[in-house]
Amino acid sequence: MIYISLCSVQHNTMKQSFGGGRMGLDIRIKDLQLHHVPGSRINAQFRAGEIVGIAGANGAGKSELLRMIAGILRPKSMGEILIDGLDPFHGRDLEKLHRRIGFAQQSPKDTMVFSRMIQDAPFGPENQATPPEVIRKRWEGLKERLMTGIPEDQPFETLSGGQQQKAALVSVLMLRSKILLLDEPTSMLGRREGREVEKLLLKLAKRSEQTVLLVSHDPEILRQADRVFLLTDGELMQLHKSEVEAALSHIRSEKPKSGADAQATGGSGESGGSGKTTIANPLDQFIYETQSSPRVLSAPTETLTANPSVRWVMMKRPDLATPLIVLKDVSVRFGKKNVVEHFSAAVCPGGYYELTGGIGSGKSTLCKLMNGTLFAKSGEVTVGGVRLPMAGQKRKSAFGLFGKKMPGLGEVRRFAGYAMQSPEDQLFETSVIFDVMYGPLRAGRAAMEARQDAESALRELEVPEALWDRRPEHLSAGEQRRVAIAGILAMQPQVLILDEPYAGLDTQGCRIIDKLISDYVNQGRAVVMTRHV
Repeated sequence: MIYISLCSVQHNTMKQSFGGGRMGLDIRIKDLQLHHVPGSRINAQFRAGEIVGIAGANGAGKSELLRMIAGILRPKSMGEILIDGLDPFHGRDLEKLHRRIGFAQQSPKDTMVFSRMIQDAPFGPENQATPPEVIRKRWEGLKERLMTGIPEDQPFETLSGGQQQKAALVSVLMLRSKILLLDEPTSMLGRREGREVEKLLLKLAKRSEQTVLLVSHDPEILRQADRVFLLTDGELMQLHKSEVEAALSHIRSEKPKSGADAQATGGSGESGGSGKTTIANPLDQFIYETQSSPRVLSAPTETLTANPSVRWVMMKRPDLATPLIVLKDVSVRFGKKNVVEHFSAAVCPGGYYELTGGIGSGKSTLCKLMNGTLFAKSGEVTVGGVRLPMAGQKRKSAFGLFGKKMPGLGEVRRFAGYAMQSPEDQLFETSVIFDVMYGPLRAGRAAMEARQDAESALRELEVPEALWDRRPEHLSAGEQRRVAIAGILAMQPQVLILDEPYAGLDTQGCRIIDKLISDYVNQGRAVVMTRHV
């Protein structure tokens, strides 16, 4: 979120000018060059009060464009942005624009300032000298619409990804900004809930006559915008609303077609001039069965009734062999709240399982239990034949599939690799290739072998070699997600745990994940994936 300094908000004239947030502002972009898109040259004009949808492949520069409009980034070497005549690259103008722009970034953690929702929501309006009674009214209205079931005083880091995203949206909407920048604002929500939230955002924006730039991969919500643009090859091309779905279905994450070719096909096409192709979903081969069918050895099967907020669904029948992971009657508590209660399930070789449920239902918590990142309050958790301790307990020696006495937690986590819901929490090295090599190196592999493992994983996730030497924080969110998964894949775990792996990915990125899951389970290993209902 963009905020102004506390020392410059005392004058009533400022309160009168910017407190209401009515009437959007026009945005003019001329010859803008993006940092990581060679040859980019963006020209566009967005009218005051207009809702504009922006689509494009992962890495096309959508988030970077919004950050430049918000004044967070400057152009690489050329270009101009004027917002109601103000220049976001000029210091004095930027201070004025910070009062007029609300920016919900793709990562909710980049939007929030305070650690608790009750502190963060009023912070922006208070800086704008908004009267307390107005702040209170806004808060009550937004809390009722977006924060149902989310404790307002719970620490932000203990919220689920979807809850964090809603909390960040509330903080931005509290500002009633003249311009609203929304970067994949519902990527961590389920499809149905996400569309409801997006419709609410557009409804509120139209009521306040805000200028809105909405980045999304969802054709249905994009068609509700006044105009839709496709960002491809460093250019913005306007699409007819009938072309949106075709454009999103065929853009590739590596390199879209040139502007002329994309216009000829309605903004669609595969890279390299290969034309349109139909890629069958490799997951269609799998058998869909719920855990309520007692097929997973002797593991208890009362999952659906004992923990109704989350469902354990067996998507592919596993081999009847020794389980890789067993959860038996586990419960987890955060503060006074039970997040998981009496949950039981088993992961077997060759199995593909999905954890489904709404935001805050405990899906990520269960992933962490299976990986030894988090410990249960009660019950039993066994990974690789080794029983993990409960929260607060000391670890005991035991024998398991690891072939030796109780391993360290690092070895447990290499056996059950966990790709986090927020990839930025997982990426920390100075380059993509070093980040993906980190796990194999920690496992004791030689540098050359670790490099080979990393390159193999990056190629399987189709991360272009041009990105391997780039800093992870300079990637798009979709690229970061694939790199984070590659980092887990490079360790070759027996169980691959994917927490919302499709969030923020374009169509091609989703197909890559589909193929990865299919190949993994067909090799006799196992995959556990979370998915929103």
